[in-house]
Amino acid sequence: MTAAADAHRLTVVAAPAGYGKTTFLGDWARNCDLPCAWLSLDRFDAQPARLFQGVVGAIQAAASQLPMPGNNALLALDQSLADDRAASYDLLLGALEQLTEPIALVIDDVHLAGPELSSGIVGVLVASAPPTLRLVLSGRGHPSIQLERHRFGEGLGQLGSSELALTQDEVAQVAYALGQDASFDAEPLWRLTAGWPVAVHASLTALAQGRHVPGRTTNTPPENLPLSDYIAEEILDQLDQPLADFVLRATTCDWLGRRLAVELHGQPDGGLLLESCLRNGLFIEEYEYRDGESMYRWHSLFAAQCRRILERRDPLLAERLHRIAARYYQDTDVSECVNQALQGQAPRQAVVSVGGHWLEFLLRNGAPALEQLCRDLPAPWNTDAEMLMIRSVCRELDGDSGGASELSQRAMARTADLDAARRGMLDSCRGLFEPVPATAAGRLDLRLPADDARALPEFPAEGHPGTPSTGMFLLAKAEFRLHRAGHQATLLLESVVADGGGLQSEQAETVAEAEMALAYAVAGDLVTADELATQALEKADARGWSSQNRMAAAWLARGIAHYWRDELKGARAHLVKALRLGDKLSALGALGVVYQVLVDCASGDESHLADSSAALESVHNRGLYGVSWNDFHTIATAKLAEAKGDLDAALAIVEPMGAGGHAPLVDTLLAELLRRGGEISAAQRCAGELTSQHRNRYLDTSMSLTEALLAHGNRDEARTHERIEHAVYRAEPQSVLRPFTERRDDIAELLIRHAVWGTTHESFIAARMAHHAQGHPHLRTRSYWTLTDREREVLAYMRSVMTAAEIAEALFISVNTVKTHERSIYRKLGAAGRRDALKTAAERGIV
Repeated sequence: MTAAADAHRLTVVAAPAGYGKTTFLGDWARNCDLPCAWLSLDRFDAQPARLFQGVVGAIQAAASQLPMPGNNALLALDQSLADDRAASYDLLLGALEQLTEPIALVIDDVHLAGPELSSGIVGVLVASAPPTLRLVLSGRGHPSIQLERHRFGEGLGQLGSSELALTQDEVAQVAYALGQDASFDAEPLWRLTAGWPVAVHASLTALAQGRHVPGRTTNTPPENLPLSDYIAEEILDQLDQPLADFVLRATTCDWLGRRLAVELHGQPDGGLLLESCLRNGLFIEEYEYRDGESMYRWHSLFAAQCRRILERRDPLLAERLHRIAARYYQDTDVSECVNQALQGQAPRQAVVSVGGHWLEFLLRNGAPALEQLCRDLPAPWNTDAEMLMIRSVCRELDGDSGGASELSQRAMARTADLDAARRGMLDSCRGLFEPVPATAAGRLDLRLPADDARALPEFPAEGHPGTPSTGMFLLAKAEFRLHRAGHQATLLLESVVADGGGLQSEQAETVAEAEMALAYAVAGDLVTADELATQALEKADARGWSSQNRMAAAWLARGIAHYWRDELKGARAHLVKALRLGDKLSALGALGVVYQVLVDCASGDESHLADSSAALESVHNRGLYGVSWNDFHTIATAKLAEAKGDLDAALAIVEPMGAGGHAPLVDTLLAELLRRGGEISAAQRCAGELTSQHRNRYLDTSMSLTEALLAHGNRDEARTHERIEHAVYRAEPQSVLRPFTERRDDIAELLIRHAVWGTTHESFIAARMAHHAQGHPHLRTRSYWTLTDREREVLAYMRSVMTAAEIAEALFISVNTVKTHERSIYRKLGAAGRRDALKTAAERGIV
């Protein structure tokens, strides 16, 4: 406050009731270095003569405290306002001009003076007072004077509720002062009250009083703070009756727009009264929504207390207003509709909203949240047939096929209670999964012939969510849950997007595109995955929800793509984003944790390894994934041990897994780990388990390199070169680089031999050889450093059969520059030509 008063001629302190404005300014005035005048206003101060008398009297009292040069004229002023108001104002301004030292004038409760404040002496002082007067205006809302000239001109000091609210530490200090011990946790109370001082004090007082009540927990904030009487007397009773009535109606919802305000108020001036609430400092803030539309948010605790007041005064009106709000949100916000409908004693309205829009809710919040919403309905609606069938879909998506079947059977036993429309909706939900046969292991098998009539359920032509696109989308999500290769999910989601809006909402289409990006990433098409994920995130950005959990699939897709391209920094950033937005206990969240482990093992950052290890353990044995999560947890734990340099421990960890027969990603990692540990037979059996139809591009690349190294160990040169060529063939179109980098110590020499042996992918192999040479400083001899970085790059490409023109194209330099580097290499190595240079470089350990 001192800084604001020193820097600005005018400071405004505006905050709702109960924020301690008077106490705060009183403490400041008592400790202020300046002589400080104080004036508290009431409703009668709207009279110009009374207000002038109060202002002059307060200033004179402050000026008389200390002998100051130039205060004679000020002390000689007549406090009564003359008939010529302008002359009286001029006399006061002239007297203030003669002061040689500044004084401060605090005018408290300016909101009580009403709109006449701007035309009286306070408005004159705001506009024309000399710098020797530091004016501080305090009130509940914005004072009815023009402030923009100060804001954008000489400056304006401002303090609001955010500055006056108590911090968490301050709440703890108040609690200690009111008798709580050091174990008191201030955070719940701080979050409940948002630091509103009067609410904090009321809660702590109630806790202190409850200390003597048997069985009462004294360190838990009470559910119903004793604030309703304070709000009724100190806030609502101070308002004009129409505005007070509007506040009680409009606080039915914490969030509302102008149209809902009109419906709750029952009069067309609801929007204008919203603006009046803002001006009067009534615990409400304005937020910009879409297309310039504004949304308004009440302080949640204030709104809750207002609802209690209305329920006490007129319970039937309170219920009716909740039903109005439920109808308003029925098609736009399922959660809020359910909340309002239940408070309005209208559970059927909640059921209608859930039944009509469960798919949007599922896309936005996930299956667990949707099932919980259905379970939270009161009896008998929580066992309604349609709600049970929706819960069945949720269980199926989360991998609990047994639970899904049980709920489906319970739903079918209650269908007689449904009308025709709701029976159609139930059949749509039932058709999503029941037509799909299960394997012997009890898991969904989506691999059906294209002409199989059972491949997709039949849906009614009208009514949401009964669309083929909905079924395909949810079946694709179930396919992800099984951690399969992703091809079936890709085909399903392609059909969804090609359906041209079958999901009946733009947000659903965008989410489907994000899921399809992940499907392509899992299927091995990294380029398309990255492109689709980027498109989905751009669309989400345009709608303002790219940082919400529905886009976690897009971030995960980008993380997977960047990992296999060996772009570890980008991979980790995308995976962290995916895990922060998504649910770690979901199948995709678990997959994200596994990839985070792989990225951190590749980078070797010790702090990141600790983080990923903790994240891995946090999801272990939690959630339903449809396949054995233990396999993923085991291989990831083994990779962490390997990254820490303990290969024996890693082999001991994977020993119970045997040799293959797991998910494709698990078998790929397991085979390479077994090979490195010298378990050759087990590694070969593991590689044989992962048949070609289960390998996507990057898994095939990785396993093929493992097979090449196994063949090399068996001195099978033909098999070695065939597997390397196949790995390169699979890797080059998608820039799958991680498997080469991971095995560079083992394959560096094999790549050189393979280049001499012959390949149709010379540029890719030469680039890998150059990268390996740059990544191994421990292999370099002193003579290596006689070559420049560019010469070492050119030398690496010279090991292939590429021409100088092809090397130039690969390095984005001219042919003449390549030839200049070649001549320099020959000179430094004492070589007569290319073959001689490569031989000398090999002898000296340069390559």
